[in-house]
Amino acid sequence: MPVRGALHALWMWGPLLAYVALIFYLSSLSQIPWASAYPDYLEHSMEYFGLAVLTARALNSGLTQAVPSRTLLIALCLCVGYAISDEIHQKFVPNRFADITDVVSDAIGAGAGLLVLHLGHRVLSRRDVL
Repeated sequence: MPVRGALHALWMWGPLLAYVALIFYLSSLSQIPWASAYPDYLEHSMEYFGLAVLTARALNSGLTQAVPSRTLLIALCLCVGYAISDEIHQKFVPNRFADITDVVSDAIGAGAGLLVLHLGHRVLSRRDVL
């Protein structure tokens, strides 16, 4: 792979991999001090909102072009799969537990992120009409 292609791949996939590593790290902590200040469902939704946007960005090789519906669906499935694996991971962390409602919050956040991405691109692509 030429250097330019490797740099492009790193630019597309690097932020996603860093974000996934951050989620894994936070899930491995017994307590997250600042997290108790916010509702759990809101934290999960926002966390996976970001994950979904980064996943779609990586799969689409950027966000300059519309993300096809199939790619959005793949991104959603990957995010929900990671949410399930994250809850299983938390089951083995002291003072943490696996909760299906967290997976639901994650899925809602991921879906919202992808919907905003889709609608945002539609609005921006029609900006010359306004």
